[in-house]
Amino acid sequence: MGSAAIPLPSQWIISKREDLTWFIGSSVVSYTALALLAAGFPILPLQILWFFGVDGPHVLATATRTYFDTAKRRELGAYLWILLPLLAIGPAMALAGYASLFFLFAVCWQHFHIVKQHFGFVMLYKAKNKEHDPKDLVIDRWFLLASLFVPLGFFVIHTQPRLAFLLPASQAALPAYGLLTAAWVVRQIQKLRTGLPMNWPKVALIAAVVPLQWLALLHAAEYGASGILRAGITLGLFHSVQYHRVMWFHNCNRYSGPDAEERHGLAARLVSHFSKYLALAIGLNILLSFLPNVLFPAEAVQAAVWGIPFTHYCLDARIWRVRGDKELASALRLY
Repeated sequence: MGSAAIPLPSQWIISKREDLTWFIGSSVVSYTALALLAAGFPILPLQILWFFGVDGPHVLATATRTYFDTAKRRELGAYLWILLPLLAIGPAMALAGYASLFFLFAVCWQHFHIVKQHFGFVMLYKAKNKEHDPKDLVIDRWFLLASLFVPLGFFVIHTQPRLAFLLPASQAALPAYGLLTAAWVVRQIQKLRTGLPMNWPKVALIAAVVPLQWLALLHAAEYGASGILRAGITLGLFHSVQYHRVMWFHNCNRYSGPDAEERHGLAARLVSHFSKYLALAIGLNILLSFLPNVLFPAEAVQAAVWGIPFTHYCLDARIWRVRGDKELASALRLY
C-alpha cells in the first residue's frame, strides 16, 4: 500500500470565517425559525421578516447583475424579455380554473431553485478544493439530490389527496435513501481512515442542509398543503442569506475595476455600499411584489406576481454557470 496522501488545508469561497458565517452557519437562522414555529410561535412575524427582509429582496437582487449591468444585458439580449411570458403563465392558468395546480407548480419550482443553489455551493467547494475523484462526484451528487428531493416528494404526496396513490412509492423510497445515506457516510469515514484529503467545507454544508430539509418538510406536512409556507420560510431564510452574501462577493469583485462603470453601468455604482444594494433589492420587492398583491388582491394578480421569481430562477440558471465563464470564475475567486 502506498503512503497516505498529505492532507491539504481546506479552501473556502471567501474565507473560513466568512463561509462558516454566511454559507454554512446561516443555517442557524433557519433552524431557529423552525424551532420557533414548532413551539407555537406566530408565523406572521417570521413571514414578514422572510418576505420583506430576506427572501423577496434576494429575488430582485438578481437585477443588479442582469438588467442593471450594461455588459450582461448585451450578452443576455432577448432572453431578458422572458419576464413577459412568465408573468402571463399564472393568470392564464388561474383564469382557466387551474389556480391550485399552478401554485403547487410554483412552489415546487421554488424548491427546485433552492436545491440547485445548495448543489451549486457543493460544486464550488469541490472546485476550490480540487476534489476530482469520480467516486466523490457520483456519491455527493446523488446523496445531496436525494436528500433534497425525497423529503419534498414526501411532503407533496402526503398533502395532496389526488396523489395518495403514490404513497407506497414514497414509502419504498425511504430504504433506498437510507442505503444512499449510509454509503455517503462510509465514504467520508473511508477517506478519513486512509488519509485522503477531506473537503471539510463541502461536508459542513451538507451536514447543515440535509437535516434542515427533512425537519422543515416533515414539520410542514403536519399542516397539510398550507404547511408549504412554513417550509418556505425555514428553507428560504438559509437559501436567501447565502444568496445575498455570494451575490455581494461576486458584485464587489466584478465591479471593482477601474473601467467597471464604463463596462457595467449602473451595476458598478451599486457596489459602493452594501446598504445601496440591499435598499434597492428591498425597494424593488415592495414595488413589484408586495404592492401588486395589496392593491389588486385577485387570484390572477397573485399568480402573475410569481412571474418575477420565475424570471429569477431562469436568469440564475444562466448567470451562475462557472464552466466556460472566465469572468464569473474570476469574480468568485476560483483561480
